[in-house]
Amino acid sequence: MSQLTLHTSPYSENPYAWDVPDESGDFATEAHDELGRLSTVFLINDIVTSTVGGVLSCLLLYLVLYRTTGPLKQYRQMLLICCLTDTVYWLVDNSMWMKLKQKDGVFMLKMEGIGGLMRWPYRVFLVAFYVWVLCFVNVILPVQLYFRYYSLVKNRILSGTRTIGLCAVAALVTFPVFACTYLSFGWSSKEQPGFNYGTLWFKEFPMPQLLFGDARSPYQKGFLYIGGGVITASYVLVMFIGYRTLQRIRNMNDSYSEKTRRLQRQLTNFMIVQAVIPMFTSVLPVMVIVSPSLYYTEDDRLCLYSVILISWIPVINPIITIVVIVPFRRIVFRAVTSKISTVHTLSDTSTIRHQSAPENMII
Repeated sequence: MSQLTLHTSPYSENPYAWDVPDESGDFATEAHDELGRLSTVFLINDIVTSTVGGVLSCLLLYLVLYRTTGPLKQYRQMLLICCLTDTVYWLVDNSMWMKLKQKDGVFMLKMEGIGGLMRWPYRVFLVAFYVWVLCFVNVILPVQLYFRYYSLVKNRILSGTRTIGLCAVAALVTFPVFACTYLSFGWSSKEQPGFNYGTLWFKEFPMPQLLFGDARSPYQKGFLYIGGGVITASYVLVMFIGYRTLQRIRNMNDSYSEKTRRLQRQLTNFMIVQAVIPMFTSVLPVMVIVSPSLYYTEDDRLCLYSVILISWIPVINPIITIVVIVPFRRIVFRAVTSKISTVHTLSDTSTIRHQSAPENMII
């Protein structure tokens, strides 16, 4: 049986939280977790989304790189941007496996993935990088729409250099979010010197290694307001570019062949889905997560459930992309049906051999 380590004061890997005694002033002697079975549910969810998300992300990357042919080939760069951002998000999210809580204006985070094994400074960096990637996934949407709008107006695709340049602008615009998040989770807890932030966490022993963002700090306020402002601005651009794109398609619709019309419908559906799905899988859950800290209220476990929604981004995005893009859907459908047909054929052959065996023995 492993020995439990008791910490009655701050230490290097948990500088703002330590074990909390019970009402009588005694410390627990056995490990316990207030969340109980809910922690098991989270573990199962993390394993499922990590595994399925990884398979689907790799599948989509394969389809984009090697099976994008015909008229769709000119949009490979746009599809690759979507695919790579989703894959990077999956990698970062898979390394964290988060549990969250909000109370009294304090944002609390526990990592149960590989990131939880890192030392404190690297965990702070990983959280900041995760928030940046989550923000970048939303901010890159206008770039994807502009790529298509440019191809419609100029009748040629955006060059690789310009595409990379626009992505670099998106990364630069979201960098202040990374900086504020890093400073907040690293130093905002100094707003309440000597305070044991572990008293705000769920009743858990031993006290897990936690990270905190205190809304009393200007760094945390900057992280919340700048991140919200950047994402809001990106969706305003999405609506503007999307509207101009639809106008252009309507004006040119009569000059398109039926094959081109089908392609444009697929791309339109793809971009609509790319814009709408993040609203429900990232933007709204993030609003639920960050809003309580602005009003110094407790979230009553809403943060925990919101994290479950966010963790499904690497699963939902590839599925939607494969379903909407008809050539991808056909390739996957053919592969699945071919596999099922092969299994049935082998099963039937095995049954026939089994049934004919006695006859052969008699002969």
